[in-house]
Amino acid sequence: MRTIFIDCSYLADHAELNTGIQRVVRQVVENFSALAPAESLRIQPVRIGDGRFETVGIEQLYPARPVEPASRSRSHERFIRVAHYSKRVYVTGREFVSALFADNRYVRGFLYASRERFGLSYLIDKGIVQPIKHLMGYRAPRTPSILDEVNPGDVLLLLDSTWYYNIWPTVSAFRQRQGRVVAVIYDLIPITHSHFCDDGLVANFRKWFYDSLEHVDGYVGISKTVQHDLQSFMSAEFGQAIGEKQFSHFLLGADFKYRQVAERDVRIELSKALSERAAYLIVSTVEPRKNHNYLLDAFDKLWADGLDVSLVIVGRTGWKVEGLMQRILNHAQYGVRLRYWHDLNDQELNYCYQHSKMLVFPSIVEGFGLPIVESLANKLPVLASDTPIHREIGGDRVGYFDINRPSDLAAQITDIETHGLPPVLRVPDDYRWLTWAESSEHLLGQVRTMAASIGAVSVDRGAGEA
Repeated sequence: MRTIFIDCSYLADHAELNTGIQRVVRQVVENFSALAPAESLRIQPVRIGDGRFETVGIEQLYPARPVEPASRSRSHERFIRVAHYSKRVYVTGREFVSALFADNRYVRGFLYASRERFGLSYLIDKGIVQPIKHLMGYRAPRTPSILDEVNPGDVLLLLDSTWYYNIWPTVSAFRQRQGRVVAVIYDLIPITHSHFCDDGLVANFRKWFYDSLEHVDGYVGISKTVQHDLQSFMSAEFGQAIGEKQFSHFLLGADFKYRQVAERDVRIELSKALSERAAYLIVSTVEPRKNHNYLLDAFDKLWADGLDVSLVIVGRTGWKVEGLMQRILNHAQYGVRLRYWHDLNDQELNYCYQHSKMLVFPSIVEGFGLPIVESLANKLPVLASDTPIHREIGGDRVGYFDINRPSDLAAQITDIETHGLPPVLRVPDDYRWLTWAESSEHLLGQVRTMAASIGAVSVDRGAGEA
């Protein structure tokens, strides 16, 4: 029985996150596991990088549930209490300092850098958390490497966002055991549109991507647009070096029903914000390419014209948005017609899709645009920026606006509020997008076809040399 090992390294270390890539990783792991028996496959999530090749349980890909006291050791219970209190202090303090230095991108970059990069989280982990764990006798369970279990023809699917991790020595060792390596590519935005991205992401993703040429056998884009862009870029950049590489794509699913149901109910403030007046929703990380400033310009015009509608922003705060966040939080309509939530769970996100009037998605560049199909699957109409990827996945079910003219979006919303939703934008009862089960089945088929078509598996340069 062949094994498909799925890289879940970043999500396993940051299970509290729930943006697009994290949702994809969870869904693929869940659905691959369900498909495995019929396909005579074994599916094994793993954590790789820094010499690791360790098993990961599906439950580790979700935020930790409280542990019953009876099952805790005394030192573990003390550590958990201290950790929970310290995290509240840390988050509150970080938000306070961030507000004080809202215009300083260097300060915010330091505050919000991931634990793998130099910044506040890195210093706290190395200088406080790890020493406290040691003093309190807390020992995280160590998982042995399972690299010896790799057999010829097994596949390593690079599915997670492990661009900050040193994964290639482990991948090289995997290939030396005649394993195949397939990478899912979400987009090339950190390379092709680097001005929209955090400087750390640009540097790390670029290095990861260029290093991948030596270690990856096949690339799967998350849309036809991504596959086309990927092949065009790699052909121009690497020439004949990509001659033996495999390329394909699959489309993401629209439903996101997980094995673990969110425990927290929908917050009263959220349900109230969606019921007081017509609510227009945007779901995305707050970052420059998502174009929130365009949206605010359009809604400023609507509010100035006396239109009583709400703009509901959902998504965590990203990078290079100091001025934008100040604009949102200091806006005259903030808390009234302008709302922002950065920490919704899946149940609350689903509630937004079901109780908003429309999704507005002004993104400048995307690899897919997952909120568009999630909205349509919930029968929520969509207005999106007129870009090739949005046309690919939205087709004639989505209304499109000129990305250079906020007045175009404002005019369309005014018309909707005045004359009602045009029939062409109504999502028909029989509309359906791929489910995650179907999406995962398609991806699995692409991965197996790639693995089978790779003839003699090349071993990394230098392999076998003493």
